[in-house]
Amino acid sequence: MSFTSRLEFRVGHYGSHSGSLKRTGRYCERSNNRRKRPGNARRKRIPNFFDERLKTWRMLVYSDKDDKPVDPECDDGDSSDDEVEEVVRKLITVKAVRFNIQDNTRAHHTDEYDLTENGESLVVRRGQPFSIDIDFDREFDENKEDLTLIFAIGKLPSSTNGTKVEIILSKEDLPGKWGAAIKEKKGNTVNLNIFTPPNCYVGKWSFQVRAFSKSTNRDKPGVCKVYSHSQLIYILFNPWCKDDQVYHHDNQLLEEYVLNESGKIYCGSKRSVRGRSWNFGQFDSPVLDCVLSLLDRKGIAFKDRGNPVKIVRNLSSLVNSIDNNGILTGNWSGDYDGGTKPYQWAGSVAILKEYYNTKEPVNFGQCWVFSGVMTTCCRALGIPARSVTNFASAHDTDGSMTIDTVYDMDGERVEELCCDSVWNFHVWNDVWMSRPDIPDKEYGGWQACDATPQEASGDIYRCGPCPVLAIKRGEVQLPYDGQFIFAEVNGDRVNWYQQKDGSMKKVIHENEVGFFISTNRPACKPEEKLSFGSPCYDRDWQDITSEYKYTEDPAAERAAVLRANLESSRRDIYDEPEEGCEDVLFKTIQKEKISYGEPIEWEYTIENKSKECRTVEGRISLRSVYYTGVSCPAISVVPVKEVVSPGKVINLKLTVPFDEYFGSVKEGCQFSVHFIATVMETNQIQSENETIVLDKPEMTIKAPAVATVGKKFQADVSFTNPLPTSLTGTELTVCGVGQETKFKPGLVEKSQTFMYQVDIIPKKRGKRKYTILFNSKELGDLTGVCEVEVKASKSSVKYK
Repeated sequence: MSFTSRLEFRVGHYGSHSGSLKRTGRYCERSNNRRKRPGNARRKRIPNFFDERLKTWRMLVYSDKDDKPVDPECDDGDSSDDEVEEVVRKLITVKAVRFNIQDNTRAHHTDEYDLTENGESLVVRRGQPFSIDIDFDREFDENKEDLTLIFAIGKLPSSTNGTKVEIILSKEDLPGKWGAAIKEKKGNTVNLNIFTPPNCYVGKWSFQVRAFSKSTNRDKPGVCKVYSHSQLIYILFNPWCKDDQVYHHDNQLLEEYVLNESGKIYCGSKRSVRGRSWNFGQFDSPVLDCVLSLLDRKGIAFKDRGNPVKIVRNLSSLVNSIDNNGILTGNWSGDYDGGTKPYQWAGSVAILKEYYNTKEPVNFGQCWVFSGVMTTCCRALGIPARSVTNFASAHDTDGSMTIDTVYDMDGERVEELCCDSVWNFHVWNDVWMSRPDIPDKEYGGWQACDATPQEASGDIYRCGPCPVLAIKRGEVQLPYDGQFIFAEVNGDRVNWYQQKDGSMKKVIHENEVGFFISTNRPACKPEEKLSFGSPCYDRDWQDITSEYKYTEDPAAERAAVLRANLESSRRDIYDEPEEGCEDVLFKTIQKEKISYGEPIEWEYTIENKSKECRTVEGRISLRSVYYTGVSCPAISVVPVKEVVSPGKVINLKLTVPFDEYFGSVKEGCQFSVHFIATVMETNQIQSENETIVLDKPEMTIKAPAVATVGKKFQADVSFTNPLPTSLTGTELTVCGVGQETKFKPGLVEKSQTFMYQVDIIPKKRGKRKYTILFNSKELGDLTGVCEVEVKASKSSVKYK
């Protein structure tokens, strides 16, 4: 363990400095007549936070290689002051400081950080005491000597703004204050308890010890020795501390929302929800350093560094690159030249490592990547966080909190008038904290925030945090960005149809956005009760829709919509009555699943409930779509013209074989079936967009149940190629604690069972999950996880 090799002395006079002029040797404290000499170079190494004292105190710098203190203000060697040297000789000297990293990090739930390996750095959480040992050159006498501990953060620390803190030893812990108390003395070693406030600025703090005599004799020069420790202390948010703004009462849930390094981010559609394995890796190096340096480089004020609301709001901007040259560049074009395809990322660590090394945005990301990185950043800082997926997620662009679509008289979208959209899914984050900035305390808890750059908030692409409870209630005026988030989960779809006379017919569709809001299930929570027709059969899935919407109370849900509408840019949208007769019933016959490689089939029924014949005209079309809802040219169009007799039901069916749709497949294997029809006799209009996500094969991973730190083990990966074509450009990525490895398996023939063995070397003991991702040109984004209990090797000793 290394320490600084020099001791620094401050020489001056205790008490008032405004008295008569004092001289020490030939140096005048108030003299500005200072001649340059090589000793000035040593003075430049003095930390900035000494500058305030230099105005009135003489500074001597002592190196353990020097025979005596060197005065950087004098130009020759004959100016030694016997009196000063005698005081210096008698003053107690700090020989070493030990941060007791192993014990402290275990108590603070920080022992998983790579930074704490081998005694490299101390990582603690605010509002909770930690202990240090100070070794002196002799026994410390409290009656004759005293200590001041100096903590400082930032480039120009100052006591006036809280970035510099000087602590004098005390016998008690003052709640919510910085403090230090002697816990034990043993020989020349003093064990101290250090107390930090629960609103302490989060970041890297330097540490110094100032030792001085308690002498009050003003005729003798006052001397203090300042010991600078080479290691920085990382102080983080503390969700285990009741007085911290991010406090959570359930320790089991904190195992998931702070300490879990891997999980699943859910993708797909409201009919087919699937988990995508993700390695958050918040404890890996250099994740924490990357997040803290990002806050430094972007000039986040220290007054905001202790406030999780401000930190999260800033991070929602800094994780994307639009305004602040932040971590990740978004790309939804389908052209990923010059970067990594978003679906090829298996975790956050590689992204943050690249950004930390290059200080340039990483190419490329989409919503689940932004959310995964945001989860990592928040958990690294100690803020409880989870990735949240909303299916059929609306994107309102004009503040109306409705999703407006305009159709011409032929039933085609008028693209230039359709600014709003509905994404098949969208992923954002929930973070846990109280909201002292909102008078009503019940709005503490989960707060929604979003790092994906969609709409500007205050001229910056950021979103949240907004209380999830406020979104549920329609209280969208509460900070921040409640209107946009409410529309995502509970906005009504409004279709506008051009009429022959030039007017527009409005049709409002309720409850068509915001389905199966999903997150990774904490281990302490029971599994979802799945039934036939459930959109997801993943054991790790948790449906949290009821936290965002009144799923069991339609009246309360409508009341929330109308309450939110009071803040809308179109408050009159529900004032205008809808007209027309609707006596023809349209229904979709849902197929449970369609596998990639099989024909796409979709079926509708039309039932005439009137006592007269009804003529139905329209079309059914199939298009490949991006998950954002952006459509590609039609693959197949089937015209509809049917006369339906009173009380009768007819069937309509669309079938598209693999060869017809394969060339149009986009990432995610998502398609849109659009059915639009008009009942000619009544002008009843039916418009439906259904999303189809083709099922991909399950990946099987077989690995040993137990492994050893540093010892290689093998995992067998297999799946069956479902396509009637070969897979080319194959790649396997293995991502886990402290590692990310890529393999090139080669060609996979059509309908062949793929089998490959990967080598994994565990870095840390404990229960570890390893994410494995398969990609190829024809079939990609297959993920799986193996869980291994990693034992410590007999030869390995973790030193802290």
